[in-house]
Amino acid sequence: MDENIAMWEYLIRAVGLLAVWIAHHMPFDGQIRPLALMLVVAWLVVMYRLNTRVRYHLPVNLIMSLIFAGLFWLTLPSSAFLVQSTRVHVIIQGMLMYLVMSTGVCIFWNIIRDSRNRSLHIAKVANYDSLTNAKSYSLYQKDVTEIFATAKTSGSPLTMVALDVDHFKIVNDQYGHLAGNKVLIHVATTLRKTLRSYGEQYQVYRTGGEEFTIVMPNTDLHQALPIVTKCWNQVRHQSCPYDEQTIHVSISLGVAQLRETDTSIENVFKRADDSLYISKRNGRDAITVDGQTQQVNQRADTADTYAFFAQGVYDDETQNPTRVRNELTLYQYQRKTATWTPSPLSDLSIDRLIQLAREAVVSLALQRIQLPISCKKFLNPEVIAKLTTFMRSPDGPETLTLVLARLPKKQALQRAAHAYHLGGIEIMLDVTHYDSEVATALNQVRPFDGLKYSLPDTDDEMVQAKALLTIKQWHKQAVEWAIPIIIGGVQDKAEVEWAQMQAKIHLLAGDYYQAPELPLMG
Repeated sequence: MDENIAMWEYLIRAVGLLAVWIAHHMPFDGQIRPLALMLVVAWLVVMYRLNTRVRYHLPVNLIMSLIFAGLFWLTLPSSAFLVQSTRVHVIIQGMLMYLVMSTGVCIFWNIIRDSRNRSLHIAKVANYDSLTNAKSYSLYQKDVTEIFATAKTSGSPLTMVALDVDHFKIVNDQYGHLAGNKVLIHVATTLRKTLRSYGEQYQVYRTGGEEFTIVMPNTDLHQALPIVTKCWNQVRHQSCPYDEQTIHVSISLGVAQLRETDTSIENVFKRADDSLYISKRNGRDAITVDGQTQQVNQRADTADTYAFFAQGVYDDETQNPTRVRNELTLYQYQRKTATWTPSPLSDLSIDRLIQLAREAVVSLALQRIQLPISCKKFLNPEVIAKLTTFMRSPDGPETLTLVLARLPKKQALQRAAHAYHLGGIEIMLDVTHYDSEVATALNQVRPFDGLKYSLPDTDDEMVQAKALLTIKQWHKQAVEWAIPIIIGGVQDKAEVEWAQMQAKIHLLAGDYYQAPELPLMG
């Protein structure tokens, strides 16, 4: 009854058992013992076919054991018993002893099987990600060390791919974490199926939340790129269904190959990870090989060509400047030059702008944002309603401040400002292109929660002096209205010192503190 016993092994054991049975049942007079022998042969055939069921199922084991015990003990000739008066007792004892032994062995087999299954389960938990069934990070660390050593010793090529799921945080926030799990399973399954068509040597590891790593031993970049491109396309072209909705999924990838100068597998992975970062910087849904983007999405929509860049606004009143909010500026990705350039807000609808703002918010540690807005959008009741909904939504910002570049008419401004304030949204006026005379017209209204002035990017001392004088006047007005004023475009320490000493302004923003950065959305 051994597991996975071969036919020839079973036949040898069956012949041995029949020899013992025949030896005990000689002589074969009458028809009972020959018939019993035929039944024993049939029993052996059934046992071979029901090996697993007899081995691990105690009731079946007891039935088969009782049949065999009966065929053996109840058909023994009289000559097998030394004292005929004890025949019944011996038969009962023999059958009971056989059943007890058989039961004990069956229980022992089950204990061994359960122990083995527990060990296999523990090994699987350690080696495979329980959600996606991709190989785990712990197994990745073990495997890549061995693969790297083999590649270095034999001089064989090795390629690594670092990838993650685009907009994964947005999926979690919009659809819920169950949808996020479904997306991860979808991506991992698609990658495994695609790689399997090229052989068993390519493995997928889940090395982070939405991050995966593909290890491709004995494969150089030239061989790897078509395979990686196929993985990329398969994920993009297979939507993930969830709760009667369709979630479109894409991935960003970075690819790198082992070099002679590499001293550890981390050298290879770092280049792959750096290339992944470039793919994300280039609008995501792209493949970058050793710093050069090879494949990018070519869809006609604007889903990945616009993004908000974030620049911190700092309170520099103390020795260590504190970041108090993030100013968002819309940028567009230019594929011909592979660069991001500032873009006017009028290019996109309010729905798209809110979507981009939501993407930025979930990626920022400090979810207090100020957002530029055109005068036309600012006064639109539909825009007011949508921004209010965004502000109050679970994935909305902690605070939202709208920066108005142009001053609307008085009555329209009052109505809109009142509606925004009811929605918990603050309003700021960009006074960069206004002189202090505008303040006179606002004295009776005062709808703003703050002012902003951006320093000119010029070396002309006259222009700079005029700007500083204007700032001082606006700061005086802000103090009178009891609202803050932010100075943007700060480039050096001298401008910081002037703002603090001359105008007593401490809310500052500019490249001196931090250049605008595109938040990395998963």
